[in-house]
Amino acid sequence: MSEEKNIPLEEIPQEQPVNKEPADETISSAEPVTEAEQRETNNEQQETRNDQTKQNMEVHHHTHSAHGKKNWRSYFWEFLMLFLAVFCGFLAEYQLEHVIEHQREKKYAATLYEDIKADTAALRSAIAVNIFVTSRIDTFRSMVQTQTLNSLPTGAWYYYGRFGTRYFHIAFQDATMEQLKNSGGLRYFKKHNVVNVIARYDQSRRDLQTILNFQDLIYNEIVKTRNQVFIGFYTDEIMDLNISTEIIDAYKKKEMPLLSTKKEDFIQYANLCQLRSYNNKYLMGTEQKALENAEKLLAVLKKEYNLE
Repeated sequence: MSEEKNIPLEEIPQEQPVNKEPADETISSAEPVTEAEQRETNNEQQETRNDQTKQNMEVHHHTHSAHGKKNWRSYFWEFLMLFLAVFCGFLAEYQLEHVIEHQREKKYAATLYEDIKADTAALRSAIAVNIFVTSRIDTFRSMVQTQTLNSLPTGAWYYYGRFGTRYFHIAFQDATMEQLKNSGGLRYFKKHNVVNVIARYDQSRRDLQTILNFQDLIYNEIVKTRNQVFIGFYTDEIMDLNISTEIIDAYKKKEMPLLSTKKEDFIQYANLCQLRSYNNKYLMGTEQKALENAEKLLAVLKKEYNLE
């Protein structure tokens, strides 16, 4: 043990440190070289990115510079193009609206044409009935004035007396007309001659309806007076206006009971029939005026819209 302690330090072998130093130097010398290359590579990449960013900023800067150099011609052309785009859009919308309105005009004209055709048929029938009824009312009035009750069969008094209470009614086809007026559809008709004939027919139709309503003022009174003279049961077989002449002639020869044989009751009924006759004749003139305007309207619609 003492010998080992006395061994000089310089005699200790230095092989292990000597062997370690070259390894450490090799490792340490390799690491600085790799980091330097990495840093250089990173620097080059960073410079490349900076160059690209600078170029992009220059391009953006030049773009704004170009916008800032617009002159009045550029603004004029931009305004002109915008104006033309808006104007063309307006024209297209206007044209589309015009086409739609024209289609609606033709549709309304066609439906109105069919309604007026039905009205003219109804008016012709009403005029014919009015003439038929009023002439027989006048015959009854003449009979009361010139004949005694016993001079004629009671069937004749029944036949002519029953027309005093004939009620008139005309079923107008006014759906299209009312729709045109209530929805403002008349504005679709651009031709003044069409609008004018429509207005005239509508006015004459309303005048006619007013006259028809006048019947109600005396109708109840005239029915009440008739029922004081005649028994309604015996008039059932002659209520139809289309019965044959043979049936009518046979009926007028019959003898049937009367509720009253007083001349005064017949005169009272005849007086109300006189008022009814006057109203019917006035009504007939209004019907003929409405028919005339309806036929004019049909002719205009047919001509302007090529309707059949």
